[in-house]
Amino acid sequence: MKKVCRTLVLVVFAGSILGGMVRAQERGRGGTMRGTFVRLEEREVGERAYMGIVIKPFERDDHVIVLVPPRPGELGEAARRLREGQRVEISFVSEAGHMWLKGMETERREVVEERPEGRRAVNVRREVLRWREGERDRPGAERPLANLRQMERELREVLGAHFERMAREFRELLGRVQRMERELQELRAENERLRRELRERGGLRREREREVRIEVERRGEGEEAREARERAELYMRRDREERREGREREEREVRREREVRRDRDETREREERREAGPSLPDSMIGFRGVLVGRILRKLDRGFVLKVERVDRVWDDNRADNPEAAVGRELLVMIRAEEEIGERFLRTLSALKAGERVLVEAFHFEGDHLTVVEQLRRFE
Repeated sequence: MKKVCRTLVLVVFAGSILGGMVRAQERGRGGTMRGTFVRLEEREVGERAYMGIVIKPFERDDHVIVLVPPRPGELGEAARRLREGQRVEISFVSEAGHMWLKGMETERREVVEERPEGRRAVNVRREVLRWREGERDRPGAERPLANLRQMERELREVLGAHFERMAREFRELLGRVQRMERELQELRAENERLRRELRERGGLRREREREVRIEVERRGEGEEAREARERAELYMRRDREERREGREREEREVRREREVRRDRDETREREERREAGPSLPDSMIGFRGVLVGRILRKLDRGFVLKVERVDRVWDDNRADNPEAAVGRELLVMIRAEEEIGERFLRTLSALKAGERVLVEAFHFEGDHLTVVEQLRRFE
C-alpha cells in the first residue's frame, strides 16, 4: 500500500512538472513575420471570440492567423484599416497554441499627383504600432480551454501507464498472497494433525490414570490402595521409559544410516581414485586455476584429464610449478553433495571420452583436483 501511494504522488508530481514545462515553453516562443494582408476573420479561443489577421508570409505558401488580444487600442483600429495585398510586418508571441499580436508595422502607398508624361508620384507611408503594456489584457491569464485539454490528455497518458503498471504489480502481489494462503492452509492442516495425535496420546495417559484412580477408590484406603498406586506409578514410569527409548532408538538408526551413507560415499570415492590411477604431482599441490585438456576416462563422480595447457593461474595459487602438469594425466573429482556439483555431473554425462574441456580446478586435499566453478566443452 505504501508503494502504491508513493507511485500516485510521483505521478501527480510528474504531471504538474510536465504541465509547467509545456506552459513555460509555449510562453517563451515569439518572433516576427513579414507578408501581405489577406483578410480579417473571427476565431474562438476557449469561450471568447477574438479578431484574427490572416497573413500570407513571403517565405511560405500557406496562410497564418495572428489573433488580436482584447482591448487592442490603436492596434485593433490599424488592423481594421488594412487592405488586401498590403505589406505588413508583425511581431507576435506564441501562447496557448496561438499567435497573439504584439506589434505591427504597415506600409501604405498613396498617389500624390499624376504628371502629364504619365508618371505618378507615389508617397509611401510607414506606420509602426506597438502594444503598450497598459492597454492589453493577456489572454494567457484566461487559461484557454484548449491548453487545459492538452494538459488533461498528457496527464491521462501518464496516469494510464502508471495505473497499468500498478495493476500488473497488484496481480503479482495477489498471486503471492494466494500462494501464501495455500501454504498457510497446509500448515494449519499439519498443526491440526499433530494436535490430534497429542490429544490421542494424552487421552490414553489420562485413561490409564483414571483406571488407577477407579481401582484405588474401589479398594479404599490401606495397604491395597498403596499397592495399586505403586503399580500405577510403575506402569507410567515404564511407559515414559519406553517412549524415551523409542526416540533414542530412532535417533540411533538415523545416525547409523548417515554414517553408512558417508562410509559408502567415501569408499566409492577411494575406489574411483584407485581405479583412476594417476596421482597428483608435488608441483601441483595447492593449485588454483584453469586447465585445458582431453578427457581420457569418465568416472562416476569425476574423470581423468590429459592436460594440454594451463589456461589461467589465480592470485591465491600455491603450486610451485603448474606448467609441469602439461602432458600429464590428472584426476579431477566433482563434489556431488554440493548444489553446483549436480550441474557439473550433468555436464560430465553429456561429454564423451576424447573431448576437449576447460575446467576450473582447485587442490583442496588428497591426490586429486576438484571442480569449483567451470566445466564445459572447449572448442
